[in-house]
Amino acid sequence: MLASLRRRHPNIIVEIELSNASANLLEQEVDIAVRMHPPKQEALVAQKVASISLGLFAHSDYLAARGTPKTIADLAHHDLIGPDRSVTDGELAALLLPDIDRKQFALRTDSHPAQLAAARAGLGIAFVQQPIGLSDARLRPVLPDLSIPRLDTWIATHEDLRNIPRVRTVFDHLVEEFGRYQGLPAPAGEIN
Repeated sequence: MLASLRRRHPNIIVEIELSNASANLLEQEVDIAVRMHPPKQEALVAQKVASISLGLFAHSDYLAARGTPKTIADLAHHDLIGPDRSVTDGELAALLLPDIDRKQFALRTDSHPAQLAAARAGLGIAFVQQPIGLSDARLRPVLPDLSIPRLDTWIATHEDLRNIPRVRTVFDHLVEEFGRYQGLPAPAGEIN
């Protein structure tokens, strides 16, 4: 997404703050945020841009060595990669894998990129965004019929920043790219 932004708008400089914690848009800690929850503050403008499907994935070498689980119960005999202190992610893991004890997670981190990197390294089975998992030749879906809630995604900014050209350009670009990412046309309409 950022590579195409750079090609189209080479004069825009991007600074990234990666965190599962929400940056304070009201205090303008950042100009634009990608959020996995709907923004609630009145002074923010936001647009829902995606509803991303999730799945369990593991490296093909891990599955060759340990076997491919056929049921959720089979996961008890596998190394899982999942959340550490994140209440939201922990609740989701408990909902989807109710019989799996937290101790079953061989690697715990609240960083989603670190979870993905661990799966790519063959350390176990992780929840991964399907567009990423399915496009990575090293990863294989695990229990592909498991019903997992989708990851709703919003782009948000402070209302005072929405008409600043560089902010508006990046906002619109992200809306368009998230539509492509999940394989759907970009949502139409004004940011609200």
